Amino acid sequence: MSTARFLSGKARWGKVAAVIVLWVIVPFCATAVRAAERVLFPKPLHITRELSDPVSQKTTRIEEYCQGNRIVSVTAGRTAIADYGKGELTEIDFVAGTYSVTKFESIAHLHEKSATAADRGNSSWRVESKGGTVVASRPAETLEAENDDNGPRRVIRISSDRQLKLSRAAVEAVMGIGYPHRRDSSADVVLGALRSRERRLSNNAVGTAEAADEYHLPLEQIVRFDVGGETVETRNVVVRLGDELPSTDVLAIPPGAKLVESKAVAIQRHLEELDRPPAH
Repeated sequence: MSTARFLSGKARWGKVAAVIVLWVIVPFCATAVRAAERVLFPKPLHITRELSDPVSQKTTRIEEYCQGNRIVSVTAGRTAIADYGKGELTEIDFVAGTYSVTKFESIAHLHEKSATAADRGNSSWRVESKGGTVVASRPAETLEAENDDNGPRRVIRISSDRQLKLSRAAVEAVMGIGYPHRRDSSADVVLGALRSRERRLSNNAVGTAEAADEYHLPLEQIVRFDVGGETVETRNVVVRLGDELPSTDVLAIPPGAKLVESKAVAIQRHLEELDRPPAH
């Protein structure tokens, strides 16, 4: 099912569909935060993850290469390059012979447009520890959070790697919960679940040592939405970690490729169409 067809379905599901598409598509094709003052990933980090899509009911494998201030996400025949220094997302479709370039500002506007009333409010969350587990042959700890208010029910279950630690900005980039995504109460819940109990020393601008928070890499994240008596679930699971770099053939725009409208811009246009009253 195409994004356009999905978004033009029943009115009750119109904006809900767009929000779900954002949760599934954008965070791993457009993970982005403001250009970092420090390098997000001083060492290469290669993450292989599997992402379930409740729209197509398919599971997609994503190879994610994190190095410096870039995250390169590679799926079958497609590459997405989030460049935090330039503040833009480049998507290359090798099968269709097309590419798109989207400024972070456009993605931020899309999230602002699609935000629900619950996102704009100050939702409270009930958090419960679910103990230890193993994900991708690595020890992890699991927490489950459920929104404790009168809005649509949402449950977040997250398992974090207790060995690999990253900066807060790096974790926000990997998870797609920093700029240009709209920050809601669930972001603080997720970051709280990932925060390390230990703090490392770092030098500030004047050379004085100060303690900096570190965060554990999320290995599994399950999000369930209850909307109108129906439940929709997304599942994001890391299946392997490494330090490989992406091959050069997935990074270059092929000769003759056509510049097209990005997914984010297309979704934004469909949202605006949903808001317009029908012409008589």
